[in-house]
Amino acid sequence: MLATRRANPQNCAIGVCVSEGRMATDGNLKGSLPLGLVAQWSKCLAECLTTPDAHSSVEKLATGLRNFVPDTSVYVGFYRRKAPPVVIDFEGSDEWNMGYLEGKYLLDPSYEQFLKRDASVCLSPREMFPPDFRKSDYYISFYRPYGMVDEICYLLYLSNDLAAYVSLMRLADTTPFSNVEFRYLNAVTDSIETVAKRIWSLYDREGGLDDIPSPQLHRVLSSAYERFGDDALSEREKEVTRLLLKGLPPKSVSRMLNIAPGTVRNHIKRIYVKLDVRSQAELLALFFETLNGAAMAQANG
Repeated sequence: MLATRRANPQNCAIGVCVSEGRMATDGNLKGSLPLGLVAQWSKCLAECLTTPDAHSSVEKLATGLRNFVPDTSVYVGFYRRKAPPVVIDFEGSDEWNMGYLEGKYLLDPSYEQFLKRDASVCLSPREMFPPDFRKSDYYISFYRPYGMVDEICYLLYLSNDLAAYVSLMRLADTTPFSNVEFRYLNAVTDSIETVAKRIWSLYDREGGLDDIPSPQLHRVLSSAYERFGDDALSEREKEVTRLLLKGLPPKSVSRMLNIAPGTVRNHIKRIYVKLDVRSQAELLALFFETLNGAAMAQANG
């Protein structure tokens, strides 16, 4: 189980945990929270916990987080171990979320981190993404078209099988998150976990859980993922394929499976021939086509 350093609750002040137990009055202490930010966050936190509906609470949460990290897009939802995620489009339908529930979540690095962990955490890009991820065809095909520059993600466990995710993305011409910005965000993890519990409760009370993707769909999609290439690939080739689908470039696949880079390249050549694709991007497209067919078959009964 992966571990991370959590702030000591005894160092909490005005509803926010201050990193290293310090709070700067002049904003010069690296990684500490200036009083102005503490005041802004406390106001937004109070609004998150008193608004009468889930979408308003999420909007207030996004506003509060943007005090720490301006020019940031915020995505909120809930991961479930035995069912597709619940996505909350609180600002209206977003292109990023299109197709996510139809199986793309299975390859998302943040979803994979959710499956590995059981305690709430604020993940830096270095912790969340595999090595060389930005060089992979998965990143180029799925992330880069949306102009993603950087991402920090909260995973907030409400139970062992359920966690809220709050994804903060810098898009287009913005700059990556700084170390200080990450420390600010990490400092308020406990407070955001409290907000996530309220959002889930409100969403349930409002009937939002009555119309969410079913566990059956998750079983169908997971089975399609596990069986992808069954008719053509060897077990080792299937292992390599799953890592390629998750965005790992060949060098990372070599490290993960502890096999020689040349062996990985040979596996990839055979995989491409057997599945009639010419690149990792085409492999990914074929996989999504397979998932879509499985989802449609399940929907049609």
